[in-house]
Amino acid sequence: MNEVIIERMKELAAEHNMTIHQVIQKGGLNQATISELMSGRTKHPKVSTIQKFCVGLNISLNDFFNDKKFDS
Repeated sequence: MNEVIIERMKELAAEHNMTIHQVIQKGGLNQATISELMSGRTKHPKVSTIQKFCVGLNISLNDFFNDKKFDS
């Protein structure tokens, strides 16, 4: 699941013409938190982390998870 979340984060950032760094700054996320997630050191990201990422993109959690990647 972690890989799918990372893939979705990258995809959404690109769709919004933003870098991951820009999204986390806007969402108020700590760089270390995202670094651990992207490197695979964090296997189970908190919902609050994904929520802050969504804030950085001005989307809802529903928008984040509304993708066929999460169907299985």
